[in-house]
Amino acid sequence: MHKELRKIDYYTSCMLKTVCPYLKDYYGKLVRKEVEKLKNDNSLRQNERQFTLEELSKYNGANGAPAYVAVDGIVYDLSLVPSWGGGTHFGLYAGNDLTKEFNSCHKGGGKILEGLPKVGVIK
Repeated sequence: MHKELRKIDYYTSCMLKTVCPYLKDYYGKLVRKEVEKLKNDNSLRQNERQFTLEELSKYNGANGAPAYVAVDGIVYDLSLVPSWGGGTHFGLYAGNDLTKEFNSCHKGGGKILEGLPKVGVIK
């Protein structure tokens, strides 16, 4: 696994385990820093992770699991998005392809997705 990805996994795990808001913020900043490093890393893009819908369902944000959703075939990590705490957001659940729901709610919402970490694609 890529060095930065291991760090992101570790920092995310620490962030999800702590109840202290200051530590959550600290680990969140560390995750964002590592994500920035990866944005221009072409070696990671060549080994892009591919998810089936069944695999994606494991990333539902419950019990400390990361919160991933797919929109237009791209899988995004919403674990650090406060409005997705616990893997839910206005009756929607992480671990699913939410293309239809996203597009009906956020017409032209590409800007919303731009800042989110992309963790893979749907097979």
